[in-house]
Amino acid sequence: MSSSTSNSDRSGGESRRVYRKTFLAITLGMAAAMGIIRLITHLNDVGGDTIMSRIQEAWAALPDIVAEEDNVVMVFGSSMTEAGFSPRQFDRQMKEQGIAVKSFNFGFGGVNPYFQDYLARRIREAFEAKDRRLSLAVLEFVPFQATKARYAGAVSAIDSFVTILASPEEMWDIALQDPERGALMFNIRYLRDNVSAEIITDHFGGVLRPDRPRSSLPEDEAMSERRRELGDQLNAAFEEDYPDYAGEDWSYGWQGGGTIPEERSASTLEILPQYYETLRTPRRMENDKLNRISCCDIEELEFEEELVAAYIRIVKVFQQFSDHVEVVMLPRHTEWIRYSPEAAARLAAVLDRIRDETGVTIRDDQLLPGVTPEMFRDTTHLARYFGDVFYTSHLVDVYAPLLRSVAR
Repeated sequence: MSSSTSNSDRSGGESRRVYRKTFLAITLGMAAAMGIIRLITHLNDVGGDTIMSRIQEAWAALPDIVAEEDNVVMVFGSSMTEAGFSPRQFDRQMKEQGIAVKSFNFGFGGVNPYFQDYLARRIREAFEAKDRRLSLAVLEFVPFQATKARYAGAVSAIDSFVTILASPEEMWDIALQDPERGALMFNIRYLRDNVSAEIITDHFGGVLRPDRPRSSLPEDEAMSERRRELGDQLNAAFEEDYPDYAGEDWSYGWQGGGTIPEERSASTLEILPQYYETLRTPRRMENDKLNRISCCDIEELEFEEELVAAYIRIVKVFQQFSDHVEVVMLPRHTEWIRYSPEAAARLAAVLDRIRDETGVTIRDDQLLPGVTPEMFRDTTHLARYFGDVFYTSHLVDVYAPLLRSVAR
């Protein structure tokens, strides 16, 4: 009996040693794999501090925005808003009419309404925490940001972006509804520095995807060389004009917008139209259009229900802490971006749905009179000092009567 017991003890001890060694090997292997992933993302300057850095810098500024003494105006949208709205110009022109406001540009590239919905909630929380309200929220609707193609292109980023933008409570809600996904997202947030495996795979797997359509037009070599020369001059002028610029993607001092003509030298203002001309060569413009068609279905507009519903949630979130909310669509470069009759009908139906479900006013400025091709820097974005100046002045004309009635 004792011999049998001794053999059993030895066998059990040997099994436990094997289990411990196996567990240790798996743990060390996982730690090594995680270390390699973190090293790769670090070397590529990708992480929680760099993903959506413009959004995170604006988010960090919310306590200061909420504490502003004047009535606060926020223009919220995409990179088209970032390029097309000049908050300091808006405030100056309002002041000239005796209206004191502080406006902020909350335009961010690379995020569709699914992600903007989470950001809208964080903005609401900041205002409600101090019992403060926005005097005016102008929300941009970008049709090609709400398409099936746009959603498909962002699927790989969902878990990373949501872990950055979601509150702890929202993370727990996800975990309760889907424990497996919740565990994955907590892993991404706390162990992977907000970088999901899908983002890494999508990045390095890009070489395996078919090339997007490209223009067959010849490259204008002389114009390309001219663009480099003028770009170097503009970079040098910027460093001279803004020696203290710290490289922020979203600057509180600039209210989230860019530089303004009043701050620049006469020589810089002479160079800029020449530089923009070099950006608008037929080949570059056609490539830009083809890219927008490929990534976003910009001309046919097959809408994605998930993104349309998310946009409606955004409007409703802003309505909870804003005195006045309106939706705008920025000017469209109609020489390059043309809707088919079917696309126009689909867009009209979506706009009707947004109005019906929120009661919001929608201002369609896609065909705004006075907008010229020279006011664009590509097929979608307005050019700084030209398009943004014109469109910002338009918004002043539209909203001055409203803001005059609520001015403190």
